[in-house]
Amino acid sequence: MNQEQQRLDRLQSAQLSDEQKLREAASDFEAIFAQQMLKSMREATLKSDLIKVSEGERVFREMLDQHRSEQLADSGSLGLGEMIYKQLQPHLRE
Repeated sequence: MNQEQQRLDRLQSAQLSDEQKLREAASDFEAIFAQQMLKSMREATLKSDLIKVSEGERVFREMLDQHRSEQLADSGSLGLGEMIYKQLQPHLRE
């Protein structure tokens, strides 16, 4: 089970209010967006065939990018999660 699915399962089973669940989901979406952005940036960099990248290094970089994306989302520095929350929050009462 991947980490996104684990976070979704945790969010669905938690005893949180709808607003708290929405805030968590918005933050999770921001983390996923940031991770995809970091992945795309890493793929766009120039690579050299002089030094081969091992499978372990590739996995470590993916884990590092995932951790950094979660930090970005938790800090709110991108602001995407907050914008999503503000956009969807009025629909909670409907």
